[in-house]
Amino acid sequence: MTDNPSSQPSQLSLRLSFRPAQAREDFVVASCNELAVNWVDRWPDWPGNGLILYGPSGCGKTHLAAVWQAQSDAVVLSDGALDLQTGRGQAESGSALLLEDVDARLTAVPAWEETLLHVYNAARAAGGSLLMTATRHPGEWCLSLQDLRSRVNALPAAGIEMPDDALLESVMRKRFDDRQMAIQPDLVRYVLPRIERSFSAIHDFVDRIDRVALERRRKVNRALAVEILNPPGRLRRTEGDRDGSGT
Repeated sequence: MTDNPSSQPSQLSLRLSFRPAQAREDFVVASCNELAVNWVDRWPDWPGNGLILYGPSGCGKTHLAAVWQAQSDAVVLSDGALDLQTGRGQAESGSALLLEDVDARLTAVPAWEETLLHVYNAARAAGGSLLMTATRHPGEWCLSLQDLRSRVNALPAAGIEMPDDALLESVMRKRFDDRQMAIQPDLVRYVLPRIERSFSAIHDFVDRIDRVALERRRKVNRALAVEILNPPGRLRRTEGDRDGSGT
């Protein structure tokens, strides 16, 4: 079941806000993840003491989950084969719990359903909270236990979509601005088609080009971007890349 918070903010378009997350990273709030952010901000007022964030790899759900984990001081249940007694013990303590890649775990180990059911029941009985992430909507999970299926379907589920080109460009420019890095106008448009379409990939690229520029005392331009995107032995540069345009 996908629930909507009682109050929804106006459409953000390209008006972005940034919040601190893991280490020095920023989490970007935009239309593709606004519903999920609203639900995370409602914690601990979650129906059934739980929330499911779902979306494709690279959409930012792990990053948003980390924002919540830092806010709630949640225990991360990260082992592939979650120990039943350990999970139940943490749940019964009333702790906030974070469990990622739930649908993948259920597909790989069907017997793990019973573990998840016991952990959820214990967390709810103790007044704790359980945040789960997945790539697919919970209605598509492989669930054979009726009790688990009914509990999962009763939880709010918020999907996160992949960011569009305009948002990705805005995020990369904001990342450069935050680091006070002056760049040529065409640099972002050159880089974006050549990296993974995700916030984390943008953060990694900007962090890396900044570090390399400082180490080599180089300008941040297309020529340096080409070197980072195409390290020796990986890809052959095109003539357009060799000319160092954008310098």
